[in-house]
Amino acid sequence: MSLLGSKSGKAAKAPKAPKAPKAPKAPKAPKAAKAAAAPTRGVMVEKPKANIYTVLLVLSFVAIFVGCLCLYGEMAAYNMEIKARI
Repeated sequence: MSLLGSKSGKAAKAPKAPKAPKAPKAPKAPKAAKAAAAPTRGVMVEKPKANIYTVLLVLSFVAIFVGCLCLYGEMAAYNMEIKARI
């Protein structure tokens, strides 16, 4: 005999009892209903509206972008190339 109790190391399996018939499942609820039923954590806070600083940020991005386009246009007009000096 081995340490497990039998020569093969596997315990004898008991016969399984027959399974009971399954009850019919209830129809699934739509995903929207599941999402509404899910508990939420924290406090509901309204999304902050854009203020003057957001507008200034967008305006400065547009100004830098236009400046880059103008610089590219000037360099292309004069056929300037930037190369590293050796």
